[in-house]
Amino acid sequence: MRETDNSLLEAANVSADTSPPTAQRYHRGPLGRVLQRYLSQHRPQQEYSLVHLEQLWLQAAELDPAIGLNLFAQFAPGDWHVLLHLAQFSASVGEALQNWQRYARLASDMEQVRLQHDGDRLIIELQIDAPHTLMRFLTEHYSVMAISMLRLGAGSAIQLLDAQFQHPRPSYHAQYTPWFGRAQFDAPHTCLCLDARCLALPMQQHHPVLVELLCESLDRRLARLQQLNGWAAKVGQSIRADLQHGRPPSLETAASALHQSPRTLRRRLQEQGLGFREVLDAVRAELEQSLELQGLNRSQIATQLGYADSAAYLHARKRWQPGEA
Repeated sequence: MRETDNSLLEAANVSADTSPPTAQRYHRGPLGRVLQRYLSQHRPQQEYSLVHLEQLWLQAAELDPAIGLNLFAQFAPGDWHVLLHLAQFSASVGEALQNWQRYARLASDMEQVRLQHDGDRLIIELQIDAPHTLMRFLTEHYSVMAISMLRLGAGSAIQLLDAQFQHPRPSYHAQYTPWFGRAQFDAPHTCLCLDARCLALPMQQHHPVLVELLCESLDRRLARLQQLNGWAAKVGQSIRADLQHGRPPSLETAASALHQSPRTLRRRLQEQGLGFREVLDAVRAELEQSLELQGLNRSQIATQLGYADSAAYLHARKRWQPGEA
């Protein structure tokens, strides 16, 4: 018997290399929605609902070559990730940055943050894992987002000592100055440098109760993300690929992708105390938390996780969200 999920969407009409034309597949949450909104304001005669995120960036750059620097100004608080609200509720600039480093992977699978102390300087290293055509846009966007949120929370006293970017110097490099001051390009890493004394600056909207609640929820999400290893991690990777391409995940398809027989793969999972359904649920829980933080609604999340409708999704999620409606 195939170990799969009866609530999955039928993929018979979707070829192996074709993704279903769903908005969340293309827009990746608030970022894509804001880009679409920006383009629709300037080119209302065109339809952007089925445009890939990469193409949204490129079309926006035709209107504004510095769109990576300027897009965050288009974000309303309703477009913010939960992590941006957490930054505002943090006690200090230092706590806000620590939370960004700890939880960044929950907000985006393309972004990692490392904080390093170098004497009286704090170095924020931003690592972007994205196609080359998106690298500069996303680097600019996340960098401006970080500076904007710190200035909003702690006041305009936040000024960078230095900024280094991996990408070449763009033609509009003068627009970097208000955000980053002195900027260097073609650097080995993308780094933003702060005076370490800024870490003690208080965030004006500090709310300790909300910080505690948000961090408890985000810590649970991190724990789910980190629970898979070994063969379970390999099966999880196969499941993610199937969901991304609109294919119903099953033990058989995972075994084929990993060059194992279904019986052997089932035994390898049992050796880790897991079954295929448990790995599938863990992957869905991981993807769900990312999609929620991207701002997708439940109907969109259901489709992305491979369910035929919201009712099937809400029923199934009780397995990995016990006690929640």
